[in-house]
Amino acid sequence: PQVDVLNEKLGVTWDWSYGTRDADKTIKPVKVDAVGKMSADGNNGWTVIMPIRELEKIQKEKQAWEQKQNGGSSNGNRQKSKEYQRVMVKVDEMEHVQQVQQKIKDMGFRATSLTDELEAMKETTRMLRLVLGAIGAISMVVAAISITNTMVMAIYERTKEIGIMKVIGASLKDIKGLFLTEAAFIGFSGGIIGIIVSYGASFLVNFVAQRQGSTMQSAIPIWLALGGVAFSTAVGVIAGYLPAKRAMKLSALMAIKTE
Repeated sequence: PQVDVLNEKLGVTWDWSYGTRDADKTIKPVKVDAVGKMSADGNNGWTVIMPIRELEKIQKEKQAWEQKQNGGSSNGNRQKSKEYQRVMVKVDEMEHVQQVQQKIKDMGFRATSLTDELEAMKETTRMLRLVLGAIGAISMVVAAISITNTMVMAIYERTKEIGIMKVIGASLKDIKGLFLTEAAFIGFSGGIIGIIVSYGASFLVNFVAQRQGSTMQSAIPIWLALGGVAFSTAVGVIAGYLPAKRAMKLSALMAIKTE
């Protein structure tokens, strides 16, 4: 059943059999009032924070009960020595967590925090980016070679056209600009298609994650999309530079005689 912890009485007990047939009837739960709830993120879903004086009172009652069960004998030096197995430290700002954690380690204690998991996730993400970057770099090289091959074939197929342009007075700069523009348009078109595919994949990932109840979302910022298109256009221009230069060096008479 649903429990309203802020408006109902709560009981704290050390009897793990409480509420069952094996429960010790002599152990009475301590009645407490809840003053607030923490978010269920991290380990808070299984954590109760209470005043230390109340906790010490409950521990003393538990020790007295255990001594009674053991015939008045003690359970060891841990109960007599006022030592704690763990201390939770709350830091004012997230940026100071690692600094405080390091100071605690310098004092000779073992200290862990969620930043350790965050660093592990960052390292995993970094490796994933390197792998995907390598795949992207290989794809870029293949695409550049394909653009270069396409422009070289275009020059062979339009050799006579290049000769006619030279004969009627087209400058070498104009011919070079024409082929560079075509190469840039090929790269630009590829970038647009890549952005469309990327946004479609991002939408699909978010849809699947939402259906599974995950809060993680895939997002492609607009600056990244524009940068991708600009980069693909630049790759097209670079890949088309050598073919454009080859077109500039063609002899006008030999080009006209080709066909």
